[in-house]
Amino acid sequence: MTGQIKYGLRKMAFNKKLHLENNIKALQVAFELDLEKRLATNAEKEILKQYSGFGGLKFILNPANDYRDIQSWTKSNQMYFEAT
Repeated sequence: MTGQIKYGLRKMAFNKKLHLENNIKALQVAFELDLEKRLATNAEKEILKQYSGFGGLKFILNPANDYRDIQSWTKSNQMYFEAT
């Protein structure tokens, strides 16, 4: 059952793009809060709750400084190159 997690009888697909986007948004909020030295609003707390870590997004560790770096990425992860 690659890329899926079982919860009872329901299966949930792991959506790499959604997890990546949520993690990036959460990190942006966290950096903003730190910079402004303030606590999160309720809306920001909801964004922060969406952070899921990068364990299933190992491609985030691939070099992405230059467009030539995409050649070292697997074909299935190249669609995420722009977001990194």
